[in-house]
Amino acid sequence: MFPPGPDVTVVIPVVPGSDAELGPAVNDSYFGAIPADYLKVDEDRGLVFLRANGKRRGKIGIPPRRAKPVAGSWDPASGVLTLVGYDKPAGVTDYVNSEWRIQEHPYGGDVVNSYNDGPLSPGGKPLGPFYEIETSSPAAALAPNATLTHVQRTIHMRGDRAALDDVARKVLRVSLDEIEKVFPAQ
Repeated sequence: MFPPGPDVTVVIPVVPGSDAELGPAVNDSYFGAIPADYLKVDEDRGLVFLRANGKRRGKIGIPPRRAKPVAGSWDPASGVLTLVGYDKPAGVTDYVNSEWRIQEHPYGGDVVNSYNDGPLSPGGKPLGPFYEIETSSPAAALAPNATLTHVQRTIHMRGDRAALDDVARKVLRVSLDEIEKVFPAQ
């Protein structure tokens, strides 16, 4: 769980391509569709953006055929660039479906998720508030005493803006200025 802010934006690079070939770039059906002022998909560049201000509950997921082994966020107020990397096995498509309902395809889940907290009902209070960037291991029916290892690395960086911008461009494929312009200030 990370602290939200009025201008925090989650950035998730995805494999570009057609929905017909790869499926949708993002799943926003966890708690209902997310409106355009909280979720943007740049299909041409293969980037998904989620506003992470802790004021509107929503969760997105990136399916296996679209997931890349990195995600991140930028908080311009605190000057913190967060990167989340993980080990993603090649060719694996079975991931646990973590939607809160009876599953037709229990192994048709997402690899990368991001959650923005907010009130559970109109006028209610949020759980935190907070936001999350998380990854999942592949689903595995393990025999007794068998193991599966999933490694996720979370790095929070603060420093010279030009240096952070260079990191964002290389790892997330987008500049800090571009991230800040995705969602208008609230």
